[in-house]
Amino acid sequence: MSKKPPRRVLGRGLASLIPAATEDEVSRENSILDITCSSIKPNPFQPRTEFNEEEIKSLAESIRSQGLLQPILVRQKGDEFEIVSGERRFRAMQTLGRETIPCIVRQKLSDREMHEVALVENIQREDLNEMEKAEAYQKLILEYDYTHDQLSKQLGKSRTVITNTLRLLNLPLEVQHMVRQNAVSAGHARALLSVEDNRYRIELAKKIVEEGLSVREIERRTQGATQQKEEKRKKERDEKNADPSVADAMSRLQYRLGTPVRLRTMSPGKGRIEIDYFSEKDLARIVDLLLVEKP
Repeated sequence: MSKKPPRRVLGRGLASLIPAATEDEVSRENSILDITCSSIKPNPFQPRTEFNEEEIKSLAESIRSQGLLQPILVRQKGDEFEIVSGERRFRAMQTLGRETIPCIVRQKLSDREMHEVALVENIQREDLNEMEKAEAYQKLILEYDYTHDQLSKQLGKSRTVITNTLRLLNLPLEVQHMVRQNAVSAGHARALLSVEDNRYRIELAKKIVEEGLSVREIERRTQGATQQKEEKRKKERDEKNADPSVADAMSRLQYRLGTPVRLRTMSPGKGRIEIDYFSEKDLARIVDLLLVEKP
């Protein structure tokens, strides 16, 4: 059985991810070539799905006045080239209408290395939003067998950060889109994860956008929903575990009082009975029923 290639540490910078060229390749691969923009394609493993047009325009203006200070890195694939690093610079040059762009060409980069370099470049520049990070982490896990611990060590982030970011993929697609558009913050999104009902998650996410609700307010609302769900589960569990004769007695008591009645089991043979009332008048009615004396 063939051995897997050793993992490189992603957190040490882009240079550690890119295999060194052989001596015969150094002069050719380290030379800067002007390559036609039309023959250059985006990195197919680019984790960024959104590029801020205003930032691209600002970078283009900087390049117009100062020139392109750093060439982009590409790999050759057939008659075309794929961007390894520098897609923002490439887009800015296109905005300026430039037909060619200075490039450093690398030949021996695998798909995995392309993916890793693109992820690290964006994370180091903090260009990725939380959904893009989550999707990039998931691809590394699914396609290259990384564990959460390995990602933590290689990206220089805590395991908790990695895991919490990946949990965002459990949100409904509509909410994920809001996070991707930065309409809903990562803090809001993590608060929504405490709710299991996707419809309520979407409802709260829309209120975040429309009403500007704070993370604390979302936490307060989701906590209430979580408590209600837990109470419902406890009630169902108590009813399921109740003795048939006790369950029958509770059913008759509820019918007698005309209001919801719950049995709370504290320990074997012990517990309490909870009776709901909805007004002072309703309370007085229930008390009268409980205190009525038998003839």
